[in-house]
Amino acid sequence: MLIKKIMVVAASAAMFSVLAACNTTSPVSAYTPATANILAFQSALKPSGATVRVGEFSAAPGIEAPGCRMVGSLDVTAGKSLEQYLKDALQTDLFTAGVYSVESPVIIDGRIDQLEVNTFGTGSWTLGMQVSSNRDPEGYHVTAVRNFKTSYVAEAACTNATNAFAPTVQDLMAQVVNNPGFLKLTR
Repeated sequence: MLIKKIMVVAASAAMFSVLAACNTTSPVSAYTPATANILAFQSALKPSGATVRVGEFSAAPGIEAPGCRMVGSLDVTAGKSLEQYLKDALQTDLFTAGVYSVESPVIIDGRIDQLEVNTFGTGSWTLGMQVSSNRDPEGYHVTAVRNFKTSYVAEAACTNATNAFAPTVQDLMAQVVNNPGFLKLTR
């Protein structure tokens, strides 16, 4: 009887481990523009009357949806590809700032080349991207690093990581607009 109970508990634990490994952690909220970024885009482009549009976003080989401990993959982009999520984020920022135009001759592109998440100790996201345009094909590189609280409990740590992704993208957009090369992209 005792052996039967132990086997049931062991089987239940094994099944829970398998199910936990198949879980996906999704963001609580979608990307929203940061006010500071909107003001920076306005400050950079409005005085000259310049507008821009967003072109192609791509990812370097090996850049893929991040996983988290034994919980499974992190759906940090609300079901979109990472490239589409970052493209939409930049487009949203520019549109909200009133400096986006589908007819603009200036086209900004991005290539994601770094995506790392750490959910142990001090949690952190690292997100890197090469930004270029048809006016400045070489462009420049930006990197955003954001720390967040983690947990000993995998599910809590992974949820915290997921919720910290959109603010990391806001930080990345701040790096894009506040880089001295931004004006070269747009002129």
